[in-house]
Amino acid sequence: MSLKLLFICTGNTCRSPMAEELAREMFGEAVQVSSAGLEAWEGEKASPYALAVLKEQNLDLSRHRSRKIKADLLADADWVIPMTQAQEEKLKRLFPEFIHKTRCLGKWGEHIRDIQDPWSGSLDVYRKTAQEIGELLIALNGHLN
Repeated sequence: MSLKLLFICTGNTCRSPMAEELAREMFGEAVQVSSAGLEAWEGEKASPYALAVLKEQNLDLSRHRSRKIKADLLADADWVIPMTQAQEEKLKRLFPEFIHKTRCLGKWGEHIRDIQDPWSGSLDVYRKTAQEIGELLIALNGHLN
């Protein structure tokens, strides 16, 4: 049975889909990855800049469709990984039964940090966000192995 990671952001169109796809590339078959959003509208496509940034890395987000966080998604995951400490706190308030497996992506590295929302930012802002996510996924990988 493989490890299951659930990445969380606000709308599930920028950060968490990028984290999902970058993690899929990094971890391969050893880990199952998915994503959702705290405020997501079901069925939205990934943002155009998120698509473009990952396409630059030969990764395809075109099939992604957003989904709203639900208890069954959290129950199925081994780790619930929000992008910010505020999202972590909100998830812990909304779903206290999953506190033990909810930890912000920025808490896996040497320094605690948040992945800021690139929404309405430039392509370069999205590139920086993808780079930060990638760096923290390397830290996460170090803890999982």
